[in-house]
Amino acid sequence: MKPPQLLFSDYFGISKSALDEYGALNICLEADLPLFIDPFLLFASEKEEYQTLHNIIVAHLISLKQLAASGNTSDLHLFQFPEVPQNWLGVSRWGNKGRGLGPQFASNLIAAFNGFYSNFGEESITDSAHIEKLTLVGKGIGKDFISDFTTNLIQEFLLEYTQTFARIYLQPHQRKEFSVRCSFSETLQVWLPKTFELPFFFQDDREDDYVILTPVDILTKDDAFICHSDFTSSFSRITSALENSSLREAINAYFTKHLPTNPKKADYENAINTTVLRFPELLDYYIRSKEDKRDQASPISLDRVEKLKRELLDTLQLLSEALSHNGDFYQIIPNSYDEALKRAHFLKETIENNDIYRIFYKDGKPIASEETIQRIFRLTWFGSPFDVNSEVNNGRGPADYKVSYGQRNSTIVEFKLGNSTSLKANLLNQTQIYKKASRSIRDIKVILCYTQSEIRSVNRILASINQENAENIVVIDATPKISASKARANG
Repeated sequence: MKPPQLLFSDYFGISKSALDEYGALNICLEADLPLFIDPFLLFASEKEEYQTLHNIIVAHLISLKQLAASGNTSDLHLFQFPEVPQNWLGVSRWGNKGRGLGPQFASNLIAAFNGFYSNFGEESITDSAHIEKLTLVGKGIGKDFISDFTTNLIQEFLLEYTQTFARIYLQPHQRKEFSVRCSFSETLQVWLPKTFELPFFFQDDREDDYVILTPVDILTKDDAFICHSDFTSSFSRITSALENSSLREAINAYFTKHLPTNPKKADYENAINTTVLRFPELLDYYIRSKEDKRDQASPISLDRVEKLKRELLDTLQLLSEALSHNGDFYQIIPNSYDEALKRAHFLKETIENNDIYRIFYKDGKPIASEETIQRIFRLTWFGSPFDVNSEVNNGRGPADYKVSYGQRNSTIVEFKLGNSTSLKANLLNQTQIYKKASRSIRDIKVILCYTQSEIRSVNRILASINQENAENIVVIDATPKISASKARANG
């Protein structure tokens, strides 16, 4: 049995080396990986396209600061940034849904730009402004801001990056066009949509979705290269390195003044925050020290990412392969399609060869409707661990059955009579509509025929749509049968 399709490479049936050669992370499609884009890696990169992305991020922040300072903040949505779940990066331990940066964040950002960070973008000590500066002191703007904001601002690049990969390595049926709002218009002050051909990912609990790939060389784990924890641990080194002796002495005196006797860790952090509020240039001196070490950023982050890949992704894949090839571990998790198909064939065998066809007749005339066959089919699931829902209505009209067993393991089963005048149209369209509405992966069609002419008619229809040998179409012969005793007597 094949191991589960946990990774991008497994799901799309490509080699991991293809992703490695392209430079993209082989993401997990079951849960977010605890990684995020570090904007400092864009700044420190020798790649011009990355440096351009960093400039775009900073320019957008400066435009937001100007908007906040003008007092024209009626368009609060401009300060909000939804999570981009399709890159499968973040802190979700199951799935890929996060909170994003909503109204509370918008209010905090506006307050920050009108308060302590009012000089953002006007720095003279550093080579550039940095988004991470907003997370170094104060409350309400945490490091998750870096991830969501950065991903939103460079999403267009990531989509183009993914589209290029998809067109090279994926088959046409594995790609699909999606319209994504990712391009910000400074003139209109709105996010405009663009269309991309992206890896097509099907999840049972959501609409058809796409996947975004991310270059490994802009990812890091845990803290960014510029972060609050590093700033506080480097505080004494930063102040000691100040060339202006008067400023250095004033900062040290102020810091010491705000330390209680026998201070604890929290006391040190409070004193640092208080000192920074009095001497805000300390943040710029810290950032400048990080800029001077920009050549260290990429190796440090790459080592963190490789460590995660070794400890989590590689181990996870090896474990799943070992369990798959050395035991029945995965066989305890049934497949809804296989089980539904078995039961459809069981029903066919029972009706055709065990005289169950009789229940469909009264006084020699057929009486069974689609509902009858549906009810019988439902009984075949008695005691099953599957979730079998009848008449599932997901906005496109009720489907006969949706058989499910866990996430991304569901099958739509439709029942039809062979004499239905809309059979051909239904075979072509209806189950596909139900399947999309119910977000099911596979579908099975069961057709009940009362006469040989109906069987011939169904066979002609199946031939006309190139489905005469389709595994997922089960034709049941419910025509009256001669009993075995009569057959022997006549013989």
